[in-house]
Amino acid sequence: MNRAWFFQANPVHYDIDHALEKLDRIWWRVPQHTPDIHVGDVVAIWRSGKSAGIVGVGRIIAEPQLRAMDPVEDEFVVSPDEAPPDATRVLVQVAQVPFVSKEQVRVLPALQEHQIVRAPMGTVFPLTEREWTELKELIPEPPEGQVVPGGSLPPAFAWQQRAKGVLPMPGGYDRYLDSLRKICTIVDEERPATSELAGRLEDVLEVKATAARLRASFLRKAGIFAVQGGLCKVSPWTETWRQSGDNRVIVSLLHSRCQLIGELLDAANEPKTTDELLGIANERYGMGWDTQTQIGNRRGWLQSAGMLKVTDEGKIQTTDAGRSLVQELTLFVPTATRPEPEPATLEPIEQELDSVRLPTQDIVEELVDAVKQSSIDSSNPDRFEQAVRDAFAFLGFQAEWLGGSGKTDVLLDALIGKADTYRVIVDCKTSASGSVSDQQVDWVTLDEHKLRHDAQFVAVVAPNPTGGRLFDRAKGHHVTLISADQLAGLCRQHSKVPLGLGTYRTLFEEGGAVDTQLVDEKAEDDQRIMKLAAVLCQVIRIRSTELMRLTARDLYVLLSDDSVAEGATEEEIEELLATLASPLLGVLDGSPDLGYRVTNSPQVFRQRFGVIATLLDSAKHPTGVK
Repeated sequence: MNRAWFFQANPVHYDIDHALEKLDRIWWRVPQHTPDIHVGDVVAIWRSGKSAGIVGVGRIIAEPQLRAMDPVEDEFVVSPDEAPPDATRVLVQVAQVPFVSKEQVRVLPALQEHQIVRAPMGTVFPLTEREWTELKELIPEPPEGQVVPGGSLPPAFAWQQRAKGVLPMPGGYDRYLDSLRKICTIVDEERPATSELAGRLEDVLEVKATAARLRASFLRKAGIFAVQGGLCKVSPWTETWRQSGDNRVIVSLLHSRCQLIGELLDAANEPKTTDELLGIANERYGMGWDTQTQIGNRRGWLQSAGMLKVTDEGKIQTTDAGRSLVQELTLFVPTATRPEPEPATLEPIEQELDSVRLPTQDIVEELVDAVKQSSIDSSNPDRFEQAVRDAFAFLGFQAEWLGGSGKTDVLLDALIGKADTYRVIVDCKTSASGSVSDQQVDWVTLDEHKLRHDAQFVAVVAPNPTGGRLFDRAKGHHVTLISADQLAGLCRQHSKVPLGLGTYRTLFEEGGAVDTQLVDEKAEDDQRIMKLAAVLCQVIRIRSTELMRLTARDLYVLLSDDSVAEGATEEEIEELLATLASPLLGVLDGSPDLGYRVTNSPQVFRQRFGVIATLLDSAKHPTGVK
C-alpha cells in the first residue's frame, strides 16, 4: 500500500493557489520524512495561514532527489528562501480542488488531533490509512501521472538532509556488510514492527537498548530498511544490493542519505592517515568532530564494500572500485552550496545549540595547544609530560607528574569507589619528527612500572604512533597507544559533554591503538539527551501559548521527524520531562497527565544550576569526613 501525506505550502513563501491553476507538476521540497516518501504515494496539498486548508491533491511520480526548482515555478516564488538550489524535492502530479477548510478537516474523527490542525510546524505530515480513508471523502481522487524512471543507483539527497552520524556494525572494518546481510535476513523473515526492530538489534548486535534504538533509527534513515503498515522491511535498494551483490548500490544508498561517504572516498584517493581524514572532514566540510570515531565508522562501511583499503604503511586509500564509483556520485562541494533553510521547523534550534560556546572551551583550547605543541618539542620532554598530566586532570583523573629518570612520567588515579577505582601509568614520548616507532618504547620498563605502582593499565602518549610492529607490540604488552591529537580530541569532547571516569576506563582495557568508540557513543548519547531536553523546553515555551501545557505524547508527535529527537521514545521524553520538573531542577512545572509548562527564563535556570554546582563542589569534604 502506498502512503498518504499532507504537503504544506506557506503563501508567504510560495503562491500555491496560482501554481495549481497553471501547473500540473511541481517539484516539491521535502525537508521532513524524506526517506519514507516514494513514487505512488498520494498527497493532500495544504495551504497554511489564516485561511488554512486543502487546496489541491497530488501523486508522487519521481523519487526524492537533490535538484533545483523547475524554472516554470519561478513566477510563484514569493520568498527566495523557498527556492534553494540544493534542496531535496519530489515530483508531484498535482490538481487543484475546491477548497476544504481547516475546520472541515478538524471535525473528522481521525484528524481531530492531527498535527496539521493542531501544531502545523513543517512541510510534510504523514497520514495514517484511517486518516486518509476519512479525508478522501472530502476531496477528489489524486491524479495519475507518468512515473519518471530513476537511475541504476540511489539519487542523492541535499547535504543538510543527510545524516551526520553514521553508526557501526559488528565484525570489524571488513565485516560490516556481512553483519548487515544477517540483519536483513532477520527483518525479511520476521517483519518486525517498528517498535520491535530495536529489540531485535539489541539481541543481534549485543548492544544496549539506547544504542539499539539509535541503530534502528539510523538504518531506517539511511534507507536500508523501510516501513510499511507499521512493519519494517528491507528497502527496494537494499534488496537490489542483496540480489545483485553489487556493493556500489549499498554505498550509493549510504552516500545519498549520509554526509561524507562519497566525499571520504574522494578525499582518500591518495593514502591518508585517519587523523588526516579527520582534518579534511573538519576543515573542508565543517563536521566538527573531536575524535576519529565517525571516520572509522565510515571506513568500516566502505572497506567492507571493497571501496577502501589499508596500505602497507597503515594508511587508508580508495580502491579502483571506489574511484570508479566516485565518478558516478554527486559529491557535495562546500564552496558551491549553502545550507537549506527549513522554515517553521525546529532545525534552527538544534543548529543554535551546536554553536553555543561553553565556558570550558577557552580552557580546553589552551590544553589542546599545549599537548600538541609540546609533543614535538623533544628538547623539553618535561613540558609534554606536564601537558599530558593537565589533559588527563581535565578529564577528571587525579593526575600526578612524577617524571625523572627511572620513574613513570604521569600517574593517573580514577577514584570512583573501592570496587571500581583504577590506576594508569602513562609514558610520554616526544618526537621532533612527529612520529614515534617501536624502538622508542621500553616495554620491559613499562611492565616494571605497572607492577611498582600496582596499576591496572598502561598507556603511551606520543605525537603520532606509527608502524604495524609498534601496534602489535603494544597489543601484546597490553599497552594503550594514544596520539597527541586523540588526547586533544578527548579533551575537546569532554568540554562539550563531560563524561565519567567509568566510561574512560574503556580506553585502556584492550591495549594497542586506542579505541574511542565506546567513549564517543556515550558522549553522543549524552549530548543527544541534553539537546533533546533543551529543545523540549524550547518547544514547550513556544507552543504552550497556543496549546497550553504539552504532554510527552504532544512533544513526541511534534518532534517525530526532527533530527534532534532521533532514537527517542515517548517514554524517554516523559522521563526527561519528569527530571526537568523535579524539585531540584525546577525547569518545568506539571505532570504526565496535565502536561508541562516552563517555569522561568533561561537566565534564572542558569543561576539555579550555578548554585547547585557551587553547593556540590563545597560538599566534597563535609565536616567530620577526612
